[in-house]
Amino acid sequence: MAKTTSPAVATILKDIRSALDEKVDEKVRTAPGAKSPLKVIGVRSAGVKAVARDVAARHKAVLDYAVAVDVLDAAAARKVREEILVAIDLLERFRKDYEASLLLRMDKWSAVADDLEIAEALGARVASSALALDPSKIATIRKWARLRSVGRKRLALLAACGLVSEGRRDATLALDLCEILLNEDHPVLVTEVAGLLRTTTKIDAKAVQDFLFRRSIDGNPAILRAGSENLDAARRAALIAKLEAQQASLGSLAAAGR
Repeated sequence: MAKTTSPAVATILKDIRSALDEKVDEKVRTAPGAKSPLKVIGVRSAGVKAVARDVAARHKAVLDYAVAVDVLDAAAARKVREEILVAIDLLERFRKDYEASLLLRMDKWSAVADDLEIAEALGARVASSALALDPSKIATIRKWARLRSVGRKRLALLAACGLVSEGRRDATLALDLCEILLNEDHPVLVTEVAGLLRTTTKIDAKAVQDFLFRRSIDGNPAILRAGSENLDAARRAALIAKLEAQQASLGSLAAAGR
């Protein structure tokens, strides 16, 4: 077992694994979507949530924010997908207690985000709220965005949603992150960059509009189209017309070069 910070963490991890082992479904473990850089024992999402619920109730007397962080730290070191997902669920129960320093702690765990499901859970349920507490920690998020890993880029994009949700209005920082990833073509990243652009539009449509028109020359058209969906109809139509004209021009140049 991974080194833990307290007997409580070791006991909780042992209970998590025992409960998960009782819910293993071989079909889940061998399904194509189960492929992961982490070990997958094969437990359905509903089973993971049930385990988290039962473990939280069983260890209510000792489980607090600090212990939940340590449990996730230890689960990440063990590199088992379902254990990490249970630990994320336990930590999210203490969202009101999150501290900005959690992002720096997460940097040690970020390798587990190479698994796209873990990236989604960590980004949406932990990192976004932690970044919202202190946007100056954006340097950590930018570092993830510049790595080769699709999962860690996804983690960065979902974390950045904390800049433009729950009352935060840091559109400039969110768009700076989109700038880094605007040429990605992996379907997951196209979806996430476009999603961050749409969310940012809700708090600063003018900034997003200017960004999209400026980057229409060299950004991934699929991201630009999907990311413009929350612009007003006239501005979105103008952007799409510009993209289509550019594509037609490129097609003409390619034809002439044959």
